[in-house]
Amino acid sequence: MNVPKNAKAHQRYKLASGEICPGVTTVIDELGWNKNALIAWARREALAGNDPNKIKENSADIGTCAHYLCECDAKGIIPDLSIYSQAHIDIAENCYIGYLDWKKAYGITKITSEIQYVSEQYKYGGQIDLLCEGNGRVILGDIKTSSGIYAEHRIQVAGYHNLAIESGVHIDDVFILHLKKNGEFAPYKVANLPLYFEVFKHCLAIYNLHKEIKR
Repeated sequence: MNVPKNAKAHQRYKLASGEICPGVTTVIDELGWNKNALIAWARREALAGNDPNKIKENSADIGTCAHYLCECDAKGIIPDLSIYSQAHIDIAENCYIGYLDWKKAYGITKITSEIQYVSEQYKYGGQIDLLCEGNGRVILGDIKTSSGIYAEHRIQVAGYHNLAIESGVHIDDVFILHLKKNGEFAPYKVANLPLYFEVFKHCLAIYNLHKEIKR
């Protein structure tokens, strides 16, 4: 039986020296550009009588389930969805349909999923959702089931892109694959990666300085 994605332990990354280093998503958390918007959203939901934490948990479960379905397809394994509610599965399967449509539209013939890399130069790690081959091109893909695509997402994939390049992997295109809960998909090709990676490096520097302060 396959282990559902959200039952796995939190990923830790190690340098060749054995030193623990942060992951891309941990570094991005230092940015905080959307915190004011999130606070405003939580306030609106609370005033409307809704539980913002419950809404976030439901959304996270759906996103995790959708990622897991895509991962299982890429690996050719049967998913175990026993930990998810049927309501979450139904919505996640809509996202999964978008993923299958994307594969067909872009002529994807080979997918490697959940690839882990570590940067010895910048001392961080990350796990790439998808490395795809299709129509003679290698595509780095990052799956998102959020309500929209934000600058943080582009900075995140720039971090992943550098990990792949530093590890000797040739990348032709970088896409954020936005899987919508109604089954539609929107692939966003990320341009200006050097600029976004520059922002990521600053986030990494702030993360490291923050660690020093806490010590």
